Amino acid sequence: MHQRKRNRCISCRLEEEDKMLDLISFLTQIPVREGIKIEVVAARSYLFPFVALLIGLPVAVVAFLAFGYLGAANEIAALLTLLALYLVTGLIHLDGLADFFDGLLAPGSKGDKIRAMRDDKTGIAGLFATILLLLVSLFAVESIGAGLTATTFTFNFISLYDFASVFVIAEVSAKLGMNTCMVLGKGFDDNEGLGALFIQSFSPRKYMSTLLSAMLLALLFTVFTTSVRVFLVFTGIVVACLVSYVAIKKLGVISGDIMGASNELARCTTLLLWAILFT
Repeated sequence: MHQRKRNRCISCRLEEEDKMLDLISFLTQIPVREGIKIEVVAARSYLFPFVALLIGLPVAVVAFLAFGYLGAANEIAALLTLLALYLVTGLIHLDGLADFFDGLLAPGSKGDKIRAMRDDKTGIAGLFATILLLLVSLFAVESIGAGLTATTFTFNFISLYDFASVFVIAEVSAKLGMNTCMVLGKGFDDNEGLGALFIQSFSPRKYMSTLLSAMLLALLFTVFTTSVRVFLVFTGIVVACLVSYVAIKKLGVISGDIMGASNELARCTTLLLWAILFT
């Protein structure tokens, strides 16, 4: 009997690890598995902040090495950091940002705007929004990296921790933005696409778990830095509330594209605030 109970525990643990791989595969380009169960991802979306940790750490390592070795070439270091970010995450959420702005700025009724958002072709509004966000992110990363290496820079754990605190918190903020859209989207999903599946699978109780996870990670990566930085993780909530408000007012729905846009805007805003306030 004891052996059966032990086997069940092992089986449950392996099952949970297997589901975590689905989350990693969905949110990143890390090759942990080929096929994913999207229903599992939607049901476990409250764990997004922990996947953000897996995204932020390798990006922080690239930034740490790039800014440390390239010296005064901060522009190149920032570009390498941004390239590393999108190599890890892919472009799925950036595509959502472009689609959202195409729909938002399209003329006509809400139905016309939704059709423009779902069009496979990227319009000028989406292109402009994408370029602007990438430029702001690039300049913010450059400013942050230059600030972290402005004094005597040494390749040690403390310096790496400083970079990790930036990119982990920015990525957790981004995922918190997505989860906030999910909880705000109740009653505003259009019963189509992945966005509706995530909204219907989410709940206020799961959102509380997301908040606690995000706060825990933020505290973990600010314990050796200025404590007020921990509150930057909540930037994702503010951004998501604004994005959701605009989406509901102009489009009448909250979809997967809007969640993706919130992810990108929350990360960019967090990096920008970090650059303005702490460099």
